[in-house]
Amino acid sequence: MANDGNSAWHQEASGSLKAVLAVFVVILLGALGYLVWLQNAQPTSEQSATPVADKPQQTSQSSEELEQECEFDSVNVNLKPGVTYGLGGQEEFETLVCGYLIQKEENMAFEGEEALIKNRAYLVITKFAESKFKEAIDKQIGEGNSVNKAEGNNYQLGCGCLEDNKLLSDTGELSDQASLAKLLASSSAKPVMVKLVFEVHPGRGCTCCNLVDRLEVI
Repeated sequence: MANDGNSAWHQEASGSLKAVLAVFVVILLGALGYLVWLQNAQPTSEQSATPVADKPQQTSQSSEELEQECEFDSVNVNLKPGVTYGLGGQEEFETLVCGYLIQKEENMAFEGEEALIKNRAYLVITKFAESKFKEAIDKQIGEGNSVNKAEGNNYQLGCGCLEDNKLLSDTGELSDQASLAKLLASSSAKPVMVKLVFEVHPGRGCTCCNLVDRLEVI
């Protein structure tokens, strides 16, 4: 009878152990399955990386590069030389400068008349090929002519008005479309070389005032 009791106890213990092992195996398999699922669900480093847009390369021109762009000796241009470089229709001559175009809204009405706002164009000259031309502008400004202006080391040469995508004086166009496009694209950081043409003509009143008769970007 004792042997029968021990046998029953061993059978009961063995069954309980098997049940515990079965539960443990189920839990272990569940944990392993969860870890596998979790690993597959997480994005890889390549997937989770946020794409970064390429930054545009910023280029800046050095003063040396700007000087090279405005190196008058590097171009072969036939010019009619001046003698006194008289402005305001006093003398026929041609010269080279470097600069860029700016625009200003100004009242160009004659004294006593209603306001007449014009989109004035000025060539800001940053470099002269001939010092005599610079001296002629200084002389003219000193005599009170306001068509040209000087601000610091930059000279503003009156170039008529910019209207209907044309550079106009009171008597006609001052540049062709190819030169005008380059002038409009110019800036203090990107000046252009310009051939200025001056002609002989009588003085006149103006609303789109200019002292240069023709501009041609080289």
